[in-house]
Amino acid sequence: MNIGLKIILHLFFWIVYFMLSGIISFDLSSGIGFMFEHLAIYLSGLLWAAIAFYLFYFFLFQYIEKHQFLRYFLLSIIAVVLVSGIFITIYRVFVFNDTFTMPLSWNFTSMAGTYVIANCGSLLRGFIGWIESSKQKAEMEKRNLQLELDALRSQVNPHFLFNTLNNIDALILSQPQKASAMLITLSDVMRYMLYQTQDKTVTLDMEIKHLQNVIALHRIRFTQPDYIQFDCMVTQRETTIVPLLFLPFVENACKFAQLKKTLPVIHISLQQQQNSLTFTCSNTFDEKAASNNQNGGIGLENVKKRLNMLYPENHSLEIVNDGTRFFVTLVIQLL
Repeated sequence: MNIGLKIILHLFFWIVYFMLSGIISFDLSSGIGFMFEHLAIYLSGLLWAAIAFYLFYFFLFQYIEKHQFLRYFLLSIIAVVLVSGIFITIYRVFVFNDTFTMPLSWNFTSMAGTYVIANCGSLLRGFIGWIESSKQKAEMEKRNLQLELDALRSQVNPHFLFNTLNNIDALILSQPQKASAMLITLSDVMRYMLYQTQDKTVTLDMEIKHLQNVIALHRIRFTQPDYIQFDCMVTQRETTIVPLLFLPFVENACKFAQLKKTLPVIHISLQQQQNSLTFTCSNTFDEKAASNNQNGGIGLENVKKRLNMLYPENHSLEIVNDGTRFFVTLVIQLL
């Protein structure tokens, strides 16, 4: 919310306060001059209301945001009693000069009025927060739709598609059955990317099968059976997750991996512990060759943005580059 609208809301509250104060003064005095004749009392009452209002607005409302309602209730009573006690003393000593004896009921009435005005500060702060969160939510949903579309487009990688088709073509004469199986696998991959990922969430089982299919297509390029290793230890496969979160890491590993003496060159792992899902992906690489590549990582920025939006406080992503091996560790707390 812009500052101008906030100022208008605050002004609206104080205009209402002025009007109510004037009406009460007018009714009590049977003449509007009463308010001007006792301007010191009126202004001190305004200061009293402002201190209580903004004490709640700026400080005590944070306990509501943290859902600490009991603490808010207790501190609100203490704050109102202290503020009211200070101003009642000021009224008695400086305004009335001990010439006017206030009945005990007036003290309680003043505290009750202070409590109402003070909580109006919390109400206004909550109302402003609701407007800001609603606006932010709408912007996030709009941005998320675009990010998901961009992510989906970025994953339909023409380079990967052409390479896979060429690899399958090379198998048609030598291993026709394997070529047929790979064509079916490629069809499953494309179907998943283009249709099933249109849903906001998919099951872990669907996402795992998709990763297995993609890895199978990449393995055609390599002669070593253990070039890519995929370990999957997921027990609750019907748990839902946002699709295509892991694929960019796998694509990057296959793109930048360099064959070293030790296998596997690419190691991928997916483990589930109760409501926690841990994905790791590591690959050896040539840092010089990777730095010369002008295209950079595939979809990594999109993945980071999607994680921040869809799992804002329920994920951790760590990416480590030690010069010879690239490590990715993603932990998601499943909702």
